[in-house]
Amino acid sequence: MHPLTGRRARALLRDGLGHLGLAVATVPVGLLVHRQGWARSRTVVLALSAVPPLLATVLAARGDAGVGTAGHRRAGLVVLDAAGGPPGLGRALVRNAVKTGLPWQLGHVVAVGASRGGFEDHDPATLAATAVVYPYLVAAGLAVAAGSGRALHDRVAGTRVVARG
Repeated sequence: MHPLTGRRARALLRDGLGHLGLAVATVPVGLLVHRQGWARSRTVVLALSAVPPLLATVLAARGDAGVGTAGHRRAGLVVLDAAGGPPGLGRALVRNAVKTGLPWQLGHVVAVGASRGGFEDHDPATLAATAVVYPYLVAAGLAVAAGSGRALHDRVAGTRVVARG
């Protein structure tokens, strides 16, 4: 197992609690959408459900490009680019879109589809999102734990996570 696996897992959980706060903050919007009848539209629900993952992606990217996310700082970790410096905001956005935004929104596609009978009706979007998101999450976890410790999001963005010096 990679020596930073435990620290990275703790950092992810800590940052995830902050992301959960973003999701909880949107509950009033969801109640309004339901009350107004807009929730009948799958497109509206998916569009609104993209707000928390988008916010989480941007906030985490700002952290990675600057002093680090709360989880990384607490765990004594830092994200670096290939040259050994902090990643720029663009690179950090790519990293966090692959790490947080895309899997979270694919999870929403699965949840919304499942709530509307997507598995029973063999809805292509529900089935495709399911086929992608769950194997991705397993592979991402294994990539961090094994080998060099670079997950897919680090490989795509050209970053690496190291212990803070």
